[in-house]
Amino acid sequence: MEQVTISSKGQVAIPKAVREALNLVAGTKLTLDVQGQDIVLKKEPAWKKLNGAARPELMKSFARFRKRERELENTRP
Repeated sequence: MEQVTISSKGQVAIPKAVREALNLVAGTKLTLDVQGQDIVLKKEPAWKKLNGAARPELMKSFARFRKRERELENTRP
């Protein structure tokens, strides 16, 4: 378990060993949760970074492609 100190500005530095173990780099989003007397920091899941990445027309095109693929699979002997 690592120990950290809160600065006069309320900041906490995450030790290098922890940053490396969790692949935390500048810009990584963390959520902070208070559970009783504990503070829990959680790394944002990778899939959340993809939110809004695909344009709607691209998704519609992909859906049409998959529909045609399923139709072809159903007609094969």
